[in-house]
Amino acid sequence: MKKLMTSCITILLLANLVHTNPQSPMSAQEIIDRMSKVYTSCRTYSDEGEVHTDYIGVPRLESLHQQFFTAFVRPGSFRFEFSRRRGNEAWDRFIGWKEGDVEKAWWPPNAGEGQAALEGTLLSFGSLSAGAALAIPSLLLADLFRGSSILTSLDELRLTGEDKIDGRKTFKVEGKFQGRTVKLWIDQREFLVLKIHRKMKFGELDVETTTNYKPQVNGDISRDQLAFNPPSDSRSAQVPVPNPGSSSSVSLTSSGLARPAFEEAPRLKYFGSSLRPNASNKADRKEKRSNADEDDIIRVDTDLVVCDVLVFDKQGKWIAGLRKDDFVIKEDDKAQEVGSFSLGDAKTIRRSIVLIIDYSASQLPYIKTSIEAAKILVDKLNPMDRMAIVTDDVKLLVDFTSDKELLKAKLEALKTSALSGAVGRSDQYDALMATLKELFAVEDLRPIIIFQTDGDQLDKLKGGSPSSPFILQRNFSLMDLLTTAEKARATIYSIIPGIRLAGLSEDEQLKRAKTDRENRMAANAELRRLKGVPGPNLASMATISDANLRVYASTWSRMQLALVGIANYTGGWTDFLEQPEQADEVYTRILDDINMRYIIGYYPTNRTRDGKRRKVNLEVRGHPEYVVWGRKTYFSPEPE
Repeated sequence: MKKLMTSCITILLLANLVHTNPQSPMSAQEIIDRMSKVYTSCRTYSDEGEVHTDYIGVPRLESLHQQFFTAFVRPGSFRFEFSRRRGNEAWDRFIGWKEGDVEKAWWPPNAGEGQAALEGTLLSFGSLSAGAALAIPSLLLADLFRGSSILTSLDELRLTGEDKIDGRKTFKVEGKFQGRTVKLWIDQREFLVLKIHRKMKFGELDVETTTNYKPQVNGDISRDQLAFNPPSDSRSAQVPVPNPGSSSSVSLTSSGLARPAFEEAPRLKYFGSSLRPNASNKADRKEKRSNADEDDIIRVDTDLVVCDVLVFDKQGKWIAGLRKDDFVIKEDDKAQEVGSFSLGDAKTIRRSIVLIIDYSASQLPYIKTSIEAAKILVDKLNPMDRMAIVTDDVKLLVDFTSDKELLKAKLEALKTSALSGAVGRSDQYDALMATLKELFAVEDLRPIIIFQTDGDQLDKLKGGSPSSPFILQRNFSLMDLLTTAEKARATIYSIIPGIRLAGLSEDEQLKRAKTDRENRMAANAELRRLKGVPGPNLASMATISDANLRVYASTWSRMQLALVGIANYTGGWTDFLEQPEQADEVYTRILDDINMRYIIGYYPTNRTRDGKRRKVNLEVRGHPEYVVWGRKTYFSPEPE
């Protein structure tokens, strides 16, 4: 009996030991990582839910209720729909849809037609759906978006407890997004999001949203659930490729999806892929040129460092007539020998020029004259020069070519599109980063970028302060972009359409900011007119308080200074296009600048391939008063 009692006590002590030393619970970050993996790897997913929006402390604004539905079959079948009440009775439906390479969108007629590209559609739906169009879709279709999901971008994560929703045990995780609290209820068994609560601020207005989900993962999804079925009187936007076929009620798996009827050139089709998380580098700049181009490529030793520079005297006058022996080069303070020398207009050195043009709504007043000026620049290119055209919706309109007629035709088509109301998305920094990563190769001795934009994507970059809590911030910062420009060894010229504010006194900024604001309002009114969408009366919006005008001036001055900084950092410069008729003068100046440069090459004595930054200093022998303007640093090749 004594032995039995001793055994029982031992068992109880062991049991108590196990009870008092449980396995360490998952951390908040581990829960978020597990949740993300479920969405990014699931075979199928569907949900239905509702967003409840409360406007805190504003009784006149009634709470808003919106219903939504998601269906998804990996890799390429997707449908998101939400409904938004119009008045006291009608509900408007919004649909974003994808089947293979075919993408469609539906916006109610009173709201205007949406973009067909699914990423743009869902981003546009973001604020209208109180975030429902982005929260889960940005996890399911991670490679579709160029920004990080809100749910995986939370700071100050912590596990606050457990709860039950519809009988399902959940982890309660809390974090911060843009400094505001976000609470998540995540199913403990399947790691699916069941509820999201967010606190946000729009100006002086405090808003809280609660989103409830009824999700299902890896179940059967019928064709009816995935069908594109807008109202019968609808007008939908669609990518101009053939319809994938019937939407009859048949169970879908991830195989047997519709295939596009044609294939674009890889560089055109996959341009921008380097910006997407986990995307393969199908358009990486290390990729070989097409076979048709390879015979024309000058084989370049990757150790060769090429600097294109301008030389000025104290008065800012350009110094012509310099020769190879006039230049002294130092790298990290060690003397180097000039190995090659030519003038900027030499027809034997090919120039690889990319025109990145912002054709968003605010740029409408400048589009016509800018494109006509760009056509003149095309006509003046040397026979060996090549040019590519990229737009602010991250489209490669035309890859590098010497075909001047093709380039001018693409520019004319872009002008026609913009003036008909089909404008870009103001993702100009995305376009610049993709250009730097994907278009230039070691064979490009003179990579040059003409960057025409107002730079209003700045706050969407990593570390920025977006104007909306429903914006997906990019995975790169402004400093990341500058580093990438160094590695590409590109010279960037910034053209800023709009009234100059950067570098002026506060009083002068306020005077000019009022004019700039009026111009932007007029441009948006013109876009609404082109699209047949009603908008507010401009006179009712003309008044602005001094405090808000200061904020406006400060914001746009900061955006302009970023563009100035990019150009200066890469050895280029910035000009302002305050009036549309100045476009020809600005583009002529750029081409003159390209032609007036000295192209100096050398093989560094430090042949170590370590991928590190090297400092370059150029001087004119016997003329310490001369200013040599150009790129001051570069990155050595990476180890092989």
